[in-house]
Amino acid sequence: MMEKTFRIYVYKYGYKPLVHGAKRSGVYATEGLFLQRMEIPNNGFTVTDPSKANMFFMPYSVRQMVDYLQDPHSRSMQPLKTYIANYVEKIAAEYPFWNRSHGADHFFASCHDWVCT
Repeated sequence: MMEKTFRIYVYKYGYKPLVHGAKRSGVYATEGLFLQRMEIPNNGFTVTDPSKANMFFMPYSVRQMVDYLQDPHSRSMQPLKTYIANYVEKIAAEYPFWNRSHGADHFFASCHDWVCT
């Protein structure tokens, strides 16, 4: 039943390589493959009309953020936190869907074994 009714809207906002682009090889390939498959038209789960969605996918790549935003000599996650906060702020300001649930029906993919504190 879920395969027949569950639908996801993928936000179009954002630019490669941080959004809509991710590596599809190596240790973190799962994230890139998931991002790629979510953006394939008519994949059976995504919709182009956000009013028909049950969930909302924010297609930013944590792997790409680490590569492009994080200082390799620092353990600080602040650049990633700042980018994500700005991304969510933009989504909340321009799309009504974040605000109706305060983001409870939004998600992103990350296949990493560390957390931001």
